[in-house]
Amino acid sequence: MMTKALKGTMAAAAGVALGLSGVAAAQAQDEEAGILAAGNVVIEDGGIQLYGEANGVGKQPHASMIALDLGDEDYRSVYCIQLEVDLEEQYLHEERPWEDVPVEDLPMVLGVLLVGYDGTNAGELLEEAGLASDDYGDVTQDQLAYAATQSAIWSLTDGWVIDPNDPTENDVADEIVPALQAYILEKAEPVDEPDLEPYFDVDDSQAKTEGTTVGPFTASTNVEAINFSQPEGATIVDENGEELTSLSDGTVFYVKFDEAKTSSVTLVTDTFTWTTPAGRTFVPVDAEGVDVEGQRLILAEEYTEEYNAEIEFEITVEEVPSESPKPQLPVTGSSLTTVAVTGGAVLLAGVVAMVLMRRRAARADWGSDT
Repeated sequence: MMTKALKGTMAAAAGVALGLSGVAAAQAQDEEAGILAAGNVVIEDGGIQLYGEANGVGKQPHASMIALDLGDEDYRSVYCIQLEVDLEEQYLHEERPWEDVPVEDLPMVLGVLLVGYDGTNAGELLEEAGLASDDYGDVTQDQLAYAATQSAIWSLTDGWVIDPNDPTENDVADEIVPALQAYILEKAEPVDEPDLEPYFDVDDSQAKTEGTTVGPFTASTNVEAINFSQPEGATIVDENGEELTSLSDGTVFYVKFDEAKTSSVTLVTDTFTWTTPAGRTFVPVDAEGVDVEGQRLILAEEYTEEYNAEIEFEITVEEVPSESPKPQLPVTGSSLTTVAVTGGAVLLAGVVAMVLMRRRAARADWGSDT
């Protein structure tokens, strides 16, 4: 006598189709996947001139307020992370991982960004530091907050020391910028490099079949939640058999099939939310995408957007003799009814390389490693 059991090949059969809208969709259409985010440099404001020295040499840099343009004058604040290298405004700036950026102490730089000015919080930052005022004279809250954060970053990346006697070109800034820099550096703690891409992965190490129910699976993801509609031919449930409508990091779930047969399960999401993190680094590139010598930049502000995706799982049904012990796989000793994921994490990144900038990725594929 033979009975059917759901057998051990859970695979992402197709990949993750990600939805784009607006300008991002137009930019991604007909272009290859895999390029990281990129944007054009914009100097939004001349900022405040600083006085001091770097490595024993006197310097008078402007803490110019810089942004990367994502189109339609929608800007994201960035900072320079190389004091003695020129800013190459004429070049596109493309994202690179930290390991490809020759800058010291990036974990502490990111710590400074998370405490300091992100392009939106000047008033709150000055208030927290006890430096708020009703009158800033000829300078603005934003200029002061940006200058203090930039000066703090240069102190880490370039050995910059602001002049304690004549720190800036402005009397109000002379009082506030050094004090705010000191506050930011005191509060900052090192932070690891942020994820460049959103992902969704499944731990199936404990999964097995009970009738037509397969699991448990544990979701691993760096997005807030993936909301979905129930697939055809199966129901996604929790450990108590209750239907689930979203998966977040650490969620334990089961796939309950209508019947035991070869089948695919497709989770069609309503939305998922991905926050582009601060701390991503950018370098200038020429028309062929080759790095050129020039100021490296670091993203100062987070950016949140919602996306759509389809995630497909495939589970195979095999016939197993019911009157004999279940066969064992030779290496692991796992029963043939054990379910294993084929492929690595689902990278939800194609579209989300960075909405904040021009990109070419419209899809992200499952890996092929087991």
